Amino acid sequence: MYCYLLENIIQNHSIKLERERGINTNQEMGLKIGPIVLMPDIEKRHLYTLFFGAFFGIASMSFVNVFNYSIFSALELPEDQFGRLAGSLTAVQEVVVVSVIGFFGALSDRVGRRIVYSMGFFLLGIGYFIYPLADNISQLLFFRIFVALGCAANTVMLPTVANDYVHDSTRGRLIAFTSILNGLGLVLIISTFRNFATFYEQLEAPNFLINLGYDTANWAQYTFWSASAMVFIVSVVLYMNLKKGAAEATAKKDSYFSTLKIAFKEAKNPRVALAYTAGIVSRGDLAVVSTFFALWLGIEFQSMGMSKPEAQKMAALLYVAVQACAIPGALLINFFIDKFDRVVALAIAMAIAACGYLYLGFIDDVTSKQMYFGVGLLGLGEIFANISAISLIGTVAPAKARGAVIGGFSFFGAVGIFLVAGIGGQIFDSIGPTAPFTLVGIANIVLLLLALLLLFVERKKITTDLR
Repeated sequence: MYCYLLENIIQNHSIKLERERGINTNQEMGLKIGPIVLMPDIEKRHLYTLFFGAFFGIASMSFVNVFNYSIFSALELPEDQFGRLAGSLTAVQEVVVVSVIGFFGALSDRVGRRIVYSMGFFLLGIGYFIYPLADNISQLLFFRIFVALGCAANTVMLPTVANDYVHDSTRGRLIAFTSILNGLGLVLIISTFRNFATFYEQLEAPNFLINLGYDTANWAQYTFWSASAMVFIVSVVLYMNLKKGAAEATAKKDSYFSTLKIAFKEAKNPRVALAYTAGIVSRGDLAVVSTFFALWLGIEFQSMGMSKPEAQKMAALLYVAVQACAIPGALLINFFIDKFDRVVALAIAMAIAACGYLYLGFIDDVTSKQMYFGVGLLGLGEIFANISAISLIGTVAPAKARGAVIGGFSFFGAVGIFLVAGIGGQIFDSIGPTAPFTLVGIANIVLLLLALLLLFVERKKITTDLR
């Protein structure tokens, strides 16, 4: 879900560390728009178009998981298969993203950022158009590949374009602002689309559509097609208004496997090893919310007698509420995270996150005030865990191998997503819909204990050395 946000924060920490170590670049300055200084060849419309893409970014990629319940219901699948299918779809998407994200980055160096960035939304548009046309699980898994390709292109292009456009002196400000737009777009756009399900259910289809076999029973199809139209429009706007031309030549990068070899070697540092573990847990946290939260609530609300469109609408509302709570949570943790040792901050964040995930298992009525407290706690826990993990990796990554270590963090994050998608989907169906949240809650507790153990060992070593 927060692919853009994670990439932006990692880069922000890397830039901040470089400045602290005295690494500066002499760059010409271009236009100054508010607190942001652009590069000389960047126009106002280029920057505003970047903001436009950032606003629609996470919402466009999150849509497919938030509305999985509607597609599964339209296929009339047994509810005891929902969890495994949701996990399989997430796993397929992650395989594709990990496989092609480097390709899209390299392609943008050759053909230009605007082509690849707009292509990302175009691929999402294709994916969202064909996704509800699936007649079986195999087709659904295949169609998800198009969605995954769009997500991969979008994930790599926002931070890449942002870094191209901004002067180094205000890079952190631009990254922070695009991150805020990510969150606002997610909340506002998903809030709007949640109403489409009930709108299309109540809408009387025109005669020509009825003659073609389409009626109000296809509310899920119409909702996805509306999302498809939205991302197609975004694609056109990006293509027409982003800066033309290819980027300047970049230095040759090491192969993926050689980078991972360096990353594993750096894990001899206990803090780096802890950061990698935090990558597994924190990305697993994100995956469980994006994959299973709205799906669980859709099932719960339907069991209470709501229609399927109404159940989807209410599930999307609470999902939006979680993300709305995450926005101030990001500001809150950034306020105090620099005041503590990063391992201490990680331990505090994991304690809060564990409470958020474990609490869901004790909720008896998803319409009660207890649920709203759980939503707030979940949103805070989700963002606390991820920002604290990213902050730790940004601090412990050595200058000589920073790229490799951050790449290792991303690799272990992908492992976390696979584990949650696979195991979480199984226990969602076999144990209960809140079981995946309990699983990641326990994982957060384990990471908390590892962080405290590391602090104890380090303090004991210092005491021994002083003697």
